[in-house]
Amino acid sequence: MLTHIHISNLVTIHELDLELSNNTTVITGETGAGKSILIDAIELALGGRATSEMIRAGQDKAEINISFDLSKLSEARTWLNNYDLDQDSGDCIIRRTIHRDGRSRCYINGQPITLQPLREFSELLLQIHGQHEHQALLKPDFQRDLLDRFAGHQHIIDTVYTLAEEWQILHKEIIELRHLTEERHSRGEFLKFQLRELEELNLGQDEFQQLDLEHKQLAHAGDLLQSINQAVAVLADNEETNALHFLNQALQALEVVQNVNPKIAAWIESLKNAIIQISDTEDELRRYLDGVDLDPERLQWLEARIGLIFDLARKHKIGPQELFDLQQKIASEFHELETSDTRLAELHSKLDILESRYYETAKKLSQSREQAANKLTAEIIKIIHELSLPNAEFKILFEYEKNPSISLHGLEKIIFQIKTNAGHSLQPLAKIASGGELSRISLAIHMATALQHTTPTLIFDEVDVGVGGGTAEIIGKLLRRLGENHQVFCITHQPQVAAQGHQHIFVTKVEKDNTTYSHIKVLSASEKITEIARMLGGVEITKKTIAHAREMVEKSYE
Repeated sequence: MLTHIHISNLVTIHELDLELSNNTTVITGETGAGKSILIDAIELALGGRATSEMIRAGQDKAEINISFDLSKLSEARTWLNNYDLDQDSGDCIIRRTIHRDGRSRCYINGQPITLQPLREFSELLLQIHGQHEHQALLKPDFQRDLLDRFAGHQHIIDTVYTLAEEWQILHKEIIELRHLTEERHSRGEFLKFQLRELEELNLGQDEFQQLDLEHKQLAHAGDLLQSINQAVAVLADNEETNALHFLNQALQALEVVQNVNPKIAAWIESLKNAIIQISDTEDELRRYLDGVDLDPERLQWLEARIGLIFDLARKHKIGPQELFDLQQKIASEFHELETSDTRLAELHSKLDILESRYYETAKKLSQSREQAANKLTAEIIKIIHELSLPNAEFKILFEYEKNPSISLHGLEKIIFQIKTNAGHSLQPLAKIASGGELSRISLAIHMATALQHTTPTLIFDEVDVGVGGGTAEIIGKLLRRLGENHQVFCITHQPQVAAQGHQHIFVTKVEKDNTTYSHIKVLSASEKITEIARMLGGVEITKKTIAHAREMVEKSYE
């Protein structure tokens, strides 16, 4: 619900603060007073097109702030949560600034946002109905959703949507697999050849790394043996010049004087440990020498094997250590190609089942829509005839394709059709030329579907154009009744409509110092009667006119 609006420096408005009613609000004023400026400001705040000409003369910036109470609008709260814009209070403040240099900025709850998501969000908050060519009611998708809400068959819609989505995913997979199958022969022969080469090599996992290590050891075995023999000689083989001999000599020398100084005991212990470690190392080196097998044939085999691996790796432009994984990948793809016919048959079988379930459910949806359409059509026609369109006809057209595709929204295209004059043919709602007629038809549709509306705020722009007093009174009563479940704003020229408002906003223009100002105020009960009297009697307001106005207002409470 729209709770507050603040405007500064917009066109003829200098500064404006308005607290708004949650029922039916009427907006009146003399011709040319700028009654639509409030509606224009709301549209601007919600992402409408902005130009620097909208800024009040002599100012650098215009600003609009509108506040909504979203405490009962779970869908709008969810949208804000998805954009991390929600406030726990349930309030939502939308701000739009327009700068003289052409820049424009939008904010939701203090956070900047671009126009497209703002416009998307606005559709959850309000709908404007009047002389606007881009109304939501003219869009086929909105007409379909309106009928579905009236029918109350959301569970069928959800099932149709899910089945269609699953069908589309599976159908895409089949197309991709079919394309792969068509290339199977040439691709399969190529993979078969590659796989044969790899299988002939018969490379084991991590085999190359093991072969490479063994080759390095054999290739450098001579140098390795020479170095190890030299190390053994230095450690132990040279009788009186080896390391162990000298260490033992040092140990004996210290043992002679170990009672002279306590520190010597620690040094003796260190020498003993060193002797033990060197002896152990000597034993390990000797065992290694005993086990070394200089096998030139093994070395030759290793070099040949590694050469084959490198040749095949270069052919595939990968490292030799990657060949094993490549073989597994090619084998998997080849197996998939070999079994693609079977897989394709399985997918087609699943697709047929999904398709059958989809059409069965979609036909149920069509039947439910047609039943709801008959009831909704009768209710809309009844209200339209009350609104001075006695020859109007309304119809909800269902268009079916001969071979309907799997659609997320069912089998039919739904089009609201209308004709307003005898002798004319039914036309889509979007082709209605008269803005006044469209406004009244919109009012009739929204009255007929009032309980199904999820949009809390409805704005009607001059729905009373071209109607007489009796019809205007009916329109006013309908708007007041609509305001019992929704927040309604209506710009009107008719006192019969204005009398029915729960809240009355008056717009006037004044000139001061060669500058035009718009004054907008919420009228008190007595001021409302005076304004309706002005609408009834023109310039001269008599006691009879006042009495008539008071009677009209009092009747609105009945």
